[in-house]
Amino acid sequence: MEHKPDDFSKIKNSESTKEHTLEADYLENTGVIDESNLTVEQQLGLKQAEERLERDYISRLEKRSPEYTNCQYLCKLCLVHIENIQGAHKHIKEKRHKKNIMEKQEENELRALPPPSTAQLAALSFTLIEAANEQGISDEDFRIRQEIVNEMEKIIQQPLPDCSLRMYGSCLTRFAFKTSDVNIDIKFPPKVMFWVFFPLCLAVYSDVESDFHAKVPVVFCKDVKSGLTCKVSARNDVACLTTDLLAALGKLEPVLIPLVLAFRYWARLCHIDCQAEGGIPSYSFALMVIFFLQQRKPRILPSYLGNWIEGFDSKRPDDHQLKGVEDEEFVRWEYKPPTNGAAKNSVGAENKLSILVRVFQSLLAFKTPHQVSLGQLWLELLKFYTLEFALEEYVISIRVQELLTRENKNWPKRRIAIEDPFALKRNVARSLNSQMVFEYILERFRTAYKYFACPQSKDGIKSKPDTKKKEKGKINNKKSTRSEEPSLVTELSPQTKCTGTPATSPSCKEVLETHDLKEEGKLSTEEMHYVFDKFIFTSGKENCICALFSLQKPPTIVCSICKRDGHSKNDCPEDFKKIDLKPLPPMTDRFREILDIVCKRCFDELSPPLSEQQNREHILASLERFIRKEYNGMLCLFGSSKNGFGFRDSDLDICMTLEGHENAEKLNCKEIIEGLAKVLKKHPGLRNILPITTAKVPIVKFEHRRSGLEGDISLYNTLAQHNTRMLATYAAIDPRVQYLGYTMKVFAKRCDIGDASRGSLSSYAYILMVLYFLQQRNPPVIPVLQEIFDGKQIPQRMVDGWNAFFFDDMEELKKRLPSLGKNTESLGELWLGLLRFYTEEFDFKEYVISIRQKKLLTTFEKQWTSKCIAIEDPFDLNHNLGAGVSRKMTNFIMKAFINGRKLFGTPFYPEYFFDSKVLTDGELAPNDRCCRVCGKIGHYMKDCPKRRRLKKKENEKDDEKEVKEDDRETREKRCFICGDVGHVRRDCPEFKQTQKINCKLTQISHLGACWKSRKSIHK
Repeated sequence: MEHKPDDFSKIKNSESTKEHTLEADYLENTGVIDESNLTVEQQLGLKQAEERLERDYISRLEKRSPEYTNCQYLCKLCLVHIENIQGAHKHIKEKRHKKNIMEKQEENELRALPPPSTAQLAALSFTLIEAANEQGISDEDFRIRQEIVNEMEKIIQQPLPDCSLRMYGSCLTRFAFKTSDVNIDIKFPPKVMFWVFFPLCLAVYSDVESDFHAKVPVVFCKDVKSGLTCKVSARNDVACLTTDLLAALGKLEPVLIPLVLAFRYWARLCHIDCQAEGGIPSYSFALMVIFFLQQRKPRILPSYLGNWIEGFDSKRPDDHQLKGVEDEEFVRWEYKPPTNGAAKNSVGAENKLSILVRVFQSLLAFKTPHQVSLGQLWLELLKFYTLEFALEEYVISIRVQELLTRENKNWPKRRIAIEDPFALKRNVARSLNSQMVFEYILERFRTAYKYFACPQSKDGIKSKPDTKKKEKGKINNKKSTRSEEPSLVTELSPQTKCTGTPATSPSCKEVLETHDLKEEGKLSTEEMHYVFDKFIFTSGKENCICALFSLQKPPTIVCSICKRDGHSKNDCPEDFKKIDLKPLPPMTDRFREILDIVCKRCFDELSPPLSEQQNREHILASLERFIRKEYNGMLCLFGSSKNGFGFRDSDLDICMTLEGHENAEKLNCKEIIEGLAKVLKKHPGLRNILPITTAKVPIVKFEHRRSGLEGDISLYNTLAQHNTRMLATYAAIDPRVQYLGYTMKVFAKRCDIGDASRGSLSSYAYILMVLYFLQQRNPPVIPVLQEIFDGKQIPQRMVDGWNAFFFDDMEELKKRLPSLGKNTESLGELWLGLLRFYTEEFDFKEYVISIRQKKLLTTFEKQWTSKCIAIEDPFDLNHNLGAGVSRKMTNFIMKAFINGRKLFGTPFYPEYFFDSKVLTDGELAPNDRCCRVCGKIGHYMKDCPKRRRLKKKENEKDDEKEVKEDDRETREKRCFICGDVGHVRRDCPEFKQTQKINCKLTQISHLGACWKSRKSIHK
C-alpha cells in the first residue's frame, strides 16, 4: 500500500529533494579523486596503477555518478562501476571480464587484418565462380525441372482442367543446388491436395509422403526419371511473391546469384541451414546478401522505401507494403495509412480507406553497372556480418533503406531477425531459437572471414607458433557467451559490435606474422588458392591447407517445439501423444457409486438456485429501464446465465440491441460503448465501470453493488444468443449433460486451465468438449441437433452471416428419436469415459472437436493444421476456440487429463478427487505468454491497459489539490489481487468470489475423506 504524505511531510520531502539536488550537483562538479592531498610518490603510484588498468579497459570516472557515489572507476567492457583500485584488480580476475577481454582482443585482431591484394581478390573471384558453377543448377538443370512441373500439371488437369501449377523457390531464382527440391504450388484451394492430388501422386510418383499438418500443407514425391524430390503446396502466395522478387533481382544484378550460391554453400558446409534442427531457412541467406548489397557504400542494389517518400515514417515501416514485381524491373508497393478504432467501425470506412490507399513502384536495380569484383564483395559480405552489422539490435529488411530497430517491429532483441518482404510479421529466422546455435553461427562467420581475408596458397601457411602462443590457443578454446553491452565499448561505433564466443583458432597475430612472411614473396594469382571445405570452416587443424582453425563441433540439434537441445521435434518428449498410458484396473460397483456422487455434488453445490436466476432477471430489467432513458435499446442475457452450465455468482453476459437496427453494420460501436459507459456511471447501483473498445467485441464492464455480480454489455452479439439457446437445449435433453458439464468446469477450474484470457481454453470450449464426447458415445447420449431437419437441404437461419439453425422442438425431438434413452451408462462411467476418450481415442492432431456434425471433421479440411487443439464454434465456423492455446499450454492441459484418467480410473480412496497438486503434478499453469501486470495474454507489459489506467489514476491524484482526508485514505489502498485501488484483499470482489467457489470445490473434492479406508475397493 503506497503512503501519500500529508502537508507537513510534503514540505519535508521538498526540503530533502533540494538537499539531494544540491548533493548531486556537488558530486557531478567534484573530482573523483583529490590528488592534492597525495604525495609525489603516491601520485606516481596511482598513475602507474591506472595505466595498468587502462589496458584492461578500466578508467577513472571524470565525474562522480549520482547512483554510485562511492565508485571511482568504470569498466568500459563490462559496464561495471568499481569503488577503488583494489576492487578493479579483483574485477579483472572475474570470468566475465576475462571473456570480454578475449572478445575485444579478437575483434581488434580481426579489424587489423591487412586489406586484400589485387591477386587475392582475383583468386577469390575465381573460387566463388567455380563453386557457383559446381554447386548451382545450369540452364539444362532448370529445363529439366520445368519439364517436371509441366508433366505434373498435365496429370492434375485431367480431373481438374482449370487447375494450374507454378514453380517457386530456389529453382526459379536460380539460387538452387543441383540436389535441391523442386518447389511447386497449386493455384487451387488446399483441399485439392487431399482429395485429388495426393491419390494421383500415389499412382504416378514414388516415395510419396504428405505433411498436411504443416503451416503450409505439402506433399512430397520423387520424380522417377530425374530422381528429384518435388515439394508440392497449395496457395503458397507469399512464397511465390518473394520468389518473383528474388528471381528478378538475380536477372538484373550479375553478382547476386554467385554470391548467394557461395553463401548458401558455406552455410550448408557449416550445417547452419537446416531449419528443422534449429538453423536458418535457406532463402534467408539470399535476403542477407541482398541486404548487404543495399547497405554497403557505395550501394550495389537500391532499397525500395525510405525518407525520400512523402509521408514515410521509419517508426511505422509496415504502413508501406510491397505488393509484387512488375515487368521484372519494378517492385510495386502501396501505402495504407493507419486507421483508428472509430474509423474501422464507421459508415463507409472501407470505401474511405480504399481512397487513401496509394500504389507506387520503385526500381529493382540501378541502371548503371558497378565495377566491384566478386571477390571483394564476398570479403565485404563476411566482414559486414562479422564486425559491422549489429545482428541483435537491428532487423535485416530489404524493403527499407534505414536500419530497422527491433522496437520498430516489436520483436525481441534475441539472435537474428530477418523480415520477409511480403509477410511483414514473419521473422524468417524464428527457427533459430537456441543461443548456443546462434553463437556457433557467429563463430563460423569469424572463422570464414579470417580464412578468406588472408592470402592462402596450395601448400598452405606454414607457421611454427611458440609455446606461449599454443598456450594462448588453449585458453581461447574455452567457450563463453557474448558480452552484455559490447556495443558501448569506446572503440566501437554505435552500429557495430562483436558478439558471440571468442575464436577457438590461434590468434590473428599469427596470421599477420605469417602474412608478413608471405608479403616478401608477393604471391601471384596463380599461387593463391582458396577452397570451400567443411573441415576448414568447422574443424581444421594444422594441415596442408592452413593452421588457422581448431576443433569445433557442429551445432546441437534444437527442438522447435520445446526449444531444448539434443532432439528434433519428431522425437520431442513433451508430445503428450508419446506418453505411454498404463491400462486401468477394472471398475468396481462401489467406486462407480462414489463417482456418481462426486459428479452430482458438483452440480448441486455450484448451480445457481432459482432465487439467483430471478435476481439476474431483475438486474437486467432494472438496467434496461435505466439505459432506455438515453438509448432506445433492449437488453438480453446470454452465456452461462442462460445456457444451463452457469456457476453461482458467475458474470452477467448481456447483449444490447437498438430498435430500428437489425445489425451493427451502420453503427459506430466504439462511440456507442463509450457513451454507454458514461450513462452507466450515473447509475447508483453500479461501480467499476470500464469500457473496453479495443477487444474483438467491444464491451462495457461493470459491477452490481448490492449482489456483487460482475457483468459486461456487448453490442449485437446475437450469434452468442443462439449459441446459448442451443446449449440450453442440449442440457434439457438428458440430465447427465448438465452434471458432466459442471464436473468438467470444476475440473478445469481446479487445474487452472479454464481461462482463455490467460492462454488456456474457455469454459465454453470445455462444454463443447463434453457435448462432442456425448455425441460420439456408442450409443450416443445426445443427438446432433444441427443435423435434424426435414428434406435434403439444411434450413437457413442467417445471423451475422452464419447459419444458426438447430432443431429446438423438444417434444418433436422425442418423437423423432425414440432411441435417445438407449445409453444407460452412469455419471461416473461417463465421466471416466470422457477422460479416457480425450487421452486414449481422440487424435487432436488429425481431428476437430465439432458438435455440428456426427462425421469426423479433419483439421486439414478446416486448414487448422498448425493449431494444437481445434474446437469449432458450432455457428461461426471460422472460429477455432483453441487457436490461442500454445503447445506448452496444450501439454499442461493434456497432462491434467491424463492424471485425471488415472485418479478417477483407479478404485482407490483419495483424500480429494479434485486435488490440483495431483492433477497437475504440483506444477502451475504456463504463464510465459501472459502480461506480468494483469496476467492476460495478447499484449506486453508495456502496453497493458490496466497499467495505463493505474498511471492515469495516479496522474489524476497528483493534479488534485484539495482532497478530503477520508478520500485520500481510500485511494491509498491498493488490492494486490486485482491491482485496483480503493480496497484491500479482504474487500476484493474477485477474492470473495474465488473464496466462495474454492470453498464449494473443496467440499466436493473432499468426498474421498469420508471413507477412512485407503485400500483398493472390491466388490
